Amino acid sequence: MSAEPERRPWRWVNRRLGLRDPSPLESTDAFWRAMAQAATIGMFVLVFGAFLYLARPLLVPVLAAIVVGMTVGPLASWAARHGVPSWAAAIVTVAVIGGGIYLAVLFLSQPVTDLVNRAPEIGSAIADKFHFFQRWLAAFRELQAAMPGVPQQTVVIATAPSDLLGSAVFLLTPAVVQFLLFFVTLFFFVLSREDFRQYFVNAFSTRGGRLRALKTLNDIEQNLSSYLITVTVINLGVGIVIAAGTWAMGLPTPLLWGAMAFGFNYVPYIGPAIVHVTLFIMGLLTFPTLAGALIPPAFSIAVSTLEGQFITPNILGRRLAVAPLVVFLTVAFWAWLWGPLGAFLAMPILIMSLVVLSHLYPDSENPLPG
Repeated sequence: MSAEPERRPWRWVNRRLGLRDPSPLESTDAFWRAMAQAATIGMFVLVFGAFLYLARPLLVPVLAAIVVGMTVGPLASWAARHGVPSWAAAIVTVAVIGGGIYLAVLFLSQPVTDLVNRAPEIGSAIADKFHFFQRWLAAFRELQAAMPGVPQQTVVIATAPSDLLGSAVFLLTPAVVQFLLFFVTLFFFVLSREDFRQYFVNAFSTRGGRLRALKTLNDIEQNLSSYLITVTVINLGVGIVIAAGTWAMGLPTPLLWGAMAFGFNYVPYIGPAIVHVTLFIMGLLTFPTLAGALIPPAFSIAVSTLEGQFITPNILGRRLAVAPLVVFLTVAFWAWLWGPLGAFLAMPILIMSLVVLSHLYPDSENPLPG
């Protein structure tokens, strides 16, 4: 009696697929063990992501303070070698950053106030420039009203000034607490920087582990300092050029657009895009024609292209070269998780992660098979 033929799973699969030398699994047990490990890792990632989202009021200022503290780490080491006490370095760091933020707010308060006061004028000017869209919007509303199950009307409820004041206080109170948490964490991190490094390195039991931890910390500080200081100088130049260009074009509050270009340029791709759109809106308010309104964003796009494609790569070199897709997805993820501050912290987080991975898994030139 002949043996029963082997039962083949997936008998419904078309055997005429273009496959290249398929080979069966050596052991299905190993496959399911790998799947179980992947499921465990996936659950951990989900739980950790939920923790990052729920704890963002605490984590964002603390992480920002640690990033700034590591950025000034080489300067703190240089000051310590020249006899400057750690408490003095911590006070100077907090004073310089706090003073810079205060001067920026003081410097930009008047342009922002003028722009807010012109809000009704801006709204009416934009409506006049885009009046040709009103027919399309009316047709869209008619189509929406004809569709069943779609809300027919949106009710806008006016908000009293007292309610607006209460909402502003409600929004500003957590921001003030996070600012205090940032500065206090920054002060104590710079103050106890050497103790933190010593505790972290000594947490590893083997000599190789301690050496790897020390090298990792040093490389994180070096790369963060190199990146953030260099990018700050480049962004300052971009802000000056944008301010001068918008002033020459006749846009109002050119200092505000220069400061906006300086700040948003820390966020790759997304930040410059916001500046382009904002300058386009201001061009609509300033110039009588649509062609004239395209001049400010065209100038901003030219500046950001020159900076992003030529200046920054030539200055930083390939040391911090990362695939554009990785940078974009990193910024998008942290912006989605933590908002605007997450977008600002995305590149430092990516740099620290790459440094750690590079020490754990050094580069190896293994080309993929053809």
